[in-house]
Amino acid sequence: MTLHVDTAWLLTTLLLSLRIGAATMLAPVLGPAQIPAVARVVFAMTLAVLLVAALPTPAAVTTAFDSLTGLMGSALIELVIGASLSFGFLAAYAATQVAGRALDIQIGFGAGAVLNPATQNMSPLLGTLFGMVAVAFFLGMDGHHVLIRALALSAENAPPGSFTFALDWSAFLRQSGVMFTFGLGLAAPVMLGLLLADLSLAVLARSMPQLNVFVLSFTVKVVLGLTGLAASVRLADGLLTALFGTTYGFWENVAGPR
Repeated sequence: MTLHVDTAWLLTTLLLSLRIGAATMLAPVLGPAQIPAVARVVFAMTLAVLLVAALPTPAAVTTAFDSLTGLMGSALIELVIGASLSFGFLAAYAATQVAGRALDIQIGFGAGAVLNPATQNMSPLLGTLFGMVAVAFFLGMDGHHVLIRALALSAENAPPGSFTFALDWSAFLRQSGVMFTFGLGLAAPVMLGLLLADLSLAVLARSMPQLNVFVLSFTVKVVLGLTGLAASVRLADGLLTALFGTTYGFWENVAGPR
């Protein structure tokens, strides 16, 4: 019994698995450290096999496999494409971290930190909470399906080994600004309330110098900040939808026109 292996199919699958691995393992939504590395590799390989089977003409990209240099260049391009897709989600995720960090400092939680399970780093309390809510919201609106469709579209428009991928730096700059604009939008209602509280406490400190306003401010700002967060939950729905909408637009730009 002779086993025949299609070398072009195998190399195409391995290269595409690099793209999928970079796109999923760099993003906090599908690549947290709690998931075993073997499971993540199997997921990337399985998805690559399915996408290669759906490609219209997988044999048309075999010209890049004629030399080791071409194969290494193709592997590098696959990692760049996957990292570019991952950047779309990372910028949106960073917006929640900007909002959480700003509120942590304003409320007084900046001195405390917890382990963020998504990034495996010590993060502020509200920054970790915002990040977990963002991941849950992303999965709830089927964002992982959109990512798979973007991978399929990128494989169709820029097959492994074709050297047809080009970075749109303007899209990267626009997506980079998302973390600041939406981060401010998520934190603005609570920050406004905390600013008014600071002004009120300043007036109180001037009118009643015998009162220890510094100690009182911790309790007031914690209660006001958490109450403001609970009251602004309805506003966060539309902001998070628009935030991940920019991610979908970025993926479409990177993957190429349909």
